[in-house]
Amino acid sequence: MTLIDRYVAATLRSIPVGKRDDIDRELRASITDAVDARVESGADPDEAEQVVLTELGDPARLAADYSGRPLNLIGPNLYPDWKRLLSVLLWIAPIPGIVVLVLGVLGGSSALSALGSGIWTAGTVALHIVFWTTLVFAVLERTGASGSNPTGAWTPDRLPEIDESRRVSLSDTVFSVVVYVFLFVLVILQRTHSGFDTADGSAIPIIAPELWSFWIPVLLGLLVLSAVFEIALYAVGGWTIPLAAINTVLNLLFAIPLLWLAATDMLFNPDFLAAAFGDESGAATTATTSVIVVVVLVAVWEIGEGWMKALRGRAPRVR
Repeated sequence: MTLIDRYVAATLRSIPVGKRDDIDRELRASITDAVDARVESGADPDEAEQVVLTELGDPARLAADYSGRPLNLIGPNLYPDWKRLLSVLLWIAPIPGIVVLVLGVLGGSSALSALGSGIWTAGTVALHIVFWTTLVFAVLERTGASGSNPTGAWTPDRLPEIDESRRVSLSDTVFSVVVYVFLFVLVILQRTHSGFDTADGSAIPIIAPELWSFWIPVLLGLLVLSAVFEIALYAVGGWTIPLAAINTVLNLLFAIPLLWLAATDMLFNPDFLAAAFGDESGAATTATTSVIVVVVLVAVWEIGEGWMKALRGRAPRVR
C-alpha cells in the first residue's frame, strides 16, 4: 500500500459511505496531478508525495471539509449567542448555594460546614449550566442550525442605544451582588461569630434569636431577590420605568420591616447589647439610631437613583 493509498484511506474513514467513491476518485486525481507536476519540475517522486500530502494536511481535517462536519464544538456563528447566554445564566449559580447555606445553618450545621456545602452546590450548579448550555449549542452546530443564527439574522437595528445615564456596567453589577452576598453571609455568621460569648462559651447572637422564626428568613429572601434584580438589570442593559418600580418595592419591603424592628427595640439581641455596652443605654440607643439612619439613607438613595436614571432615559434628546 502506497503512501497515497494510506492517506486516502485515512480520509475516507470519516466520510459517509455514500460519498466515499466520488471523493476517493477526486482526491486521488488531485494528489496524483500535484505529485506529477512536482516530478516534472525535477523533484524526486517520493519527496514529491511527502510535500503534497504535507500541504494537504491532517486527513481528519480534510474529511471534515469534504463532509461538511465541523471539528469545533461551537462554531463562530453560534459562539456569540453561546457566550452571551452563558454569561447571564452563570449568575444564577450562587443562588442555590446561598439557599443551601441558609438551610444548613438553620438545620444546626456549623458555619464552616454550611459554607462548604453552599460553595459545593454553587459550583455544581455552575458546572451543569456550562455543560447543558454547551451541549445544546453543540447539537445546534451539528444539525445545521449554525447556518442561520437561531436568534434571527443580525441587522444594525439590533444595535443597542447608547445612553450612559441608564447603562449599568458589569463592575457595578458585580459590586452590588457581592454586597448582597456579604450581607447575607453576615446575617448567618452573626449567630456564631459575634465576638462575645456566654458563660458556657457559646456565641451571643447580635440579632435577636426569636426573629429567626419569621423576619430574618424574609429579609434573607429579599437579599436574594435583590441580587437577582441586579443581574436582571444588567441583562436588560439599563434602567426602565418598570425596573425602577420593582426596585422601589424591593427596597421598601426590606427597609420598612428593618426600621420597625429597630425602632421597637426588637432588632438587636438584649444579651449582646449588654455584653457590648454594659449598662450604657445611651450607647445601645446610638447603635440602634445608626442602623435606622443608614437604612433610611440607603433606601432613599437606591430608590431615587433608579427613578432618576429611568426618567432621564425617557427624556427627549436635543439634537
